[in-house]
Amino acid sequence: MKENFGKLYSVMDSFSHCVRKFLEFFCALLLFLCFLTLLFQVFYRMIIVKFVAFSFPFTEEFARYVLIWITYLISGVNIYEGSMVAINFIYDRVRLPARYILFFLTRCMSLIFVGIVLFYSLIIIGQNLNYRSSTLQAPGWLLFSAPTVGMLLIGYEVITETIGVLSGKFLPFTNRKS
Repeated sequence: MKENFGKLYSVMDSFSHCVRKFLEFFCALLLFLCFLTLLFQVFYRMIIVKFVAFSFPFTEEFARYVLIWITYLISGVNIYEGSMVAINFIYDRVRLPARYILFFLTRCMSLIFVGIVLFYSLIIIGQNLNYRSSTLQAPGWLLFSAPTVGMLLIGYEVITETIGVLSGKFLPFTNRKS
């Protein structure tokens, strides 16, 4: 059984590694793009507006949506690296059998949370299919699907981590960061 979980974990972890590398690069690119957009907005409001009299209202909205997407896209990477906020007061003090129980309990609670957020995020996407943002005219499904994507990434990482513990590849509450 552990051997099967070990093989499954290896496949899931290698896929997770590839996705993580892509997301790190893509989010860094989005963050740089957001930085340039906000820098342009500041220069426009302080300097350029004195010479040219047209507006760029999309910059604030673009930066807001990019930051929201970065937050949700990088959440799976944070789970992988073990860099999400955690209070380790309890699980640092319990012995190994209780640590396994606590690990599986917290992972079940995490998956329930992911399932609830996925359910309601899909409802919200459905309610906003006809919505368009005010200045960018971006479609509502794109704007409101960030939580859905984030929860899918978190759910995948939680399942991968659980399979890794079941296979004996690492101990509960240790990170898999390679």
